[in-house]
Amino acid sequence: MCYYVKAIPELADYAREIKAQIVDDILSEYKPAAKLSGFAHPLLPVITQESPREIQLFQWGLIPAWAKPEQVAELTKGTLNAREDTIFEKPSFRDSIGTKRCLLLVNGFYEWRHDKKDKIPYYISLTDEKPFALGCVYSVWKGQPTFSIVTTNANPLMEYIHNTKKRMPLMLTHEEERRWIDPTLTKSEIKEMMQPLDERAMSARVIG
Repeated sequence: MCYYVKAIPELADYAREIKAQIVDDILSEYKPAAKLSGFAHPLLPVITQESPREIQLFQWGLIPAWAKPEQVAELTKGTLNAREDTIFEKPSFRDSIGTKRCLLLVNGFYEWRHDKKDKIPYYISLTDEKPFALGCVYSVWKGQPTFSIVTTNANPLMEYIHNTKKRMPLMLTHEEERRWIDPTLTKSEIKEMMQPLDERAMSARVIG
């Protein structure tokens, strides 16, 4: 699964690079860090299929629009990630996957390999080490937009690293990013996109 990411430190520079507009005064709310936990429900930069040229801040941990206030705390524990094999059926995600897909903009993410009693941390990014997007879905609850990272089966590299769950986030190449938020995608086309990235496009290293 994917619960820890590295945020983009210079978001304004990256926005100019990809010709995107930063919405409102989100830079004052954006708190980038080298390692952010989804369990803290941080605000992170996304681009949605509804506003494909704007960068907005959404909270990590999807809250479906139908959720009651007393359900929120429990729901968000289980919606940091959305499995690709159940995303069209699960009540929390099925209303979002068709019409509310988004890109989470990150520098990379973290995963741990279990070796007997040891947990070995890895940092994973694209080979060019530039910011990239993770495929996500989102929802809006009482005016607060929230998102979940889509996960897939692991490729061979991630099977080795994430050797307990053997899952990985939906990593998108720079060429695939815009297609994920294309509003004309059919259900079958969305399913085709939810595949593990070729490991040759990825970089992974052990960190101290």
